[in-house]
Amino acid sequence: MSSLHLVNIWTDPDGVPGGFNPMAHSLFWLPEEYRVGQPRPAFIFVHRWGGYPHDDLAQTLGPHLAERGFGFLAVCMRRRGVEGQLMALPDNDVRDLKLAVDYLTTNGFSDIYLIGEEVGAWSVLNYHVNAKDSRVKGICLVDPVEDLPAWLQNDIGSEDYAATVRDAGVAARQGAAMDYRIDCFGEEVPDVSMQAGPFLAWWGPMAATRLSELYKKVHAPTLIFAESEASLPDYFGAEPAPQRREARHFGSRDQLHDLLSEGAWHVCGDPIDSTKLELVNVETDDCSLYGFLWEPLSSPEQSPGERVAVLLMHGLTSSPTSVLFQKMAPVLAQEVAVLAMESHRSGWSGHETALLDDELQDFDAWIEFLVSRGYDRVVLAGASMGSLSIGRYYSLRQPEEVFGLAHLMPTADCPDWFRAAAGDGPYAEAAANAEQAMAENQGDIFLVDVDVRQPPPSLSGGRFRWTQNADSWLSWWGPDADSRNSEHIANADVPVLLLSGTTDSYNDEDRFAELKAAAVKAPSVDEIWYEDIDHGLAGAETRTAEDLLGWIHSRIASSQD
Repeated sequence: MSSLHLVNIWTDPDGVPGGFNPMAHSLFWLPEEYRVGQPRPAFIFVHRWGGYPHDDLAQTLGPHLAERGFGFLAVCMRRRGVEGQLMALPDNDVRDLKLAVDYLTTNGFSDIYLIGEEVGAWSVLNYHVNAKDSRVKGICLVDPVEDLPAWLQNDIGSEDYAATVRDAGVAARQGAAMDYRIDCFGEEVPDVSMQAGPFLAWWGPMAATRLSELYKKVHAPTLIFAESEASLPDYFGAEPAPQRREARHFGSRDQLHDLLSEGAWHVCGDPIDSTKLELVNVETDDCSLYGFLWEPLSSPEQSPGERVAVLLMHGLTSSPTSVLFQKMAPVLAQEVAVLAMESHRSGWSGHETALLDDELQDFDAWIEFLVSRGYDRVVLAGASMGSLSIGRYYSLRQPEEVFGLAHLMPTADCPDWFRAAAGDGPYAEAAANAEQAMAENQGDIFLVDVDVRQPPPSLSGGRFRWTQNADSWLSWWGPDADSRNSEHIANADVPVLLLSGTTDSYNDEDRFAELKAAAVKAPSVDEIWYEDIDHGLAGAETRTAEDLLGWIHSRIASSQD
């Protein structure tokens, strides 16, 4: 069984003066007993020209795919129906699709697959190529239309097409692009009723609404479905690009839901619902901390030494509500317990005030909590700055319960990174000012305030304003700060995992080589890289959890040999 929901995924900021005008609803089919936040794949359906979210194909695919464990969103495009065509531009489709993908991933869906029918095929290809959204894992083109201007010209005839384009062009040049109405009624092409400017953008001879150029740039697995091979442009039969897996099928649309759910991209819609979530708390010397604990609903009887928990530590200024952790945890918790922990440095206020050593008591409290729950084997997994946190904690404490360290997007050595980011002069000035504040007992009041720019391997050189209390800044980033991953990893005498994306702002092959060489006591150091994934692992959250779980199992197996 499945359930149908009407959802509003976006608003129009230009709809009414002074407010956001909600647009028409999208149709959202969900598996039976789905709970918000469960990570699973989902499909987004983009309708044909003149179509609607409730078109026949959407009504056929939605319930079938939801019954097989997938989410299915038939999205309300701005160009829906004839009334939506009047003012819609091709760029609106990109905006609408981004909001649809954002809606799904924000609500826990993991891998996203786009389905475009007829003109919708151009929409999904255009989004994939131009948005470069790593969350999109596959594309399905249903009866794709190759060339919108040629399609219209062939349907209404060259003379009528030329006259229509001429009228639209005159209106646009005279400032009436959004006032002058164009109407084209052909035999094959759905009715085209638009203002002159949008008409030219979609159907004019210079319109960028052709599939061929876009298709050359596709790098996601692609399923092409049509009634017959003869109805497809020739280039669909050409040798696909090396990075793209292409599958083509022909016949009745009744077959399509089977192709989508049973092997087009080897996706699995099995529900991730066999976990329970609990909000938990611990007390440290000076504050109470909260965490989220995910546990399997049913666990087999386990002997001492077999109950495993993963303790997740977030990055700089983040918290246990980290989007990365919210997507990873339910996947991990199919087999092991998962605890996303708060620390003194959680959130922006924690970043500005926490001292480096505060985290020692935080980890002590959370490990003690896990042991009290019966978990006697713990993997410390830290994301970004959390990598330093877990590495330093284990280096200084070496608790017997910890049997593995997973560094997800490991941070650079903090003092060296900050000096490179701020520049030698500004860094020296910040350190001197902070030291002066400490000498005057103003360390918890004086604010270090400096501009930084991400140094290599960052590809963007992102610039941002850094503020932090003097005592906190010195403990994390000062010249004498004990916050170098490459030093603390040398004390790791348990298996180590290094995981990152190839476009990460803080890691490249040289950095991983440096960390591996420093881990002289670790019985093993494994690397995992994700192609074209940036810092934050957006688009690879579920894969990260699956790979981490696989690594945990392999380390357990190795320890038993």
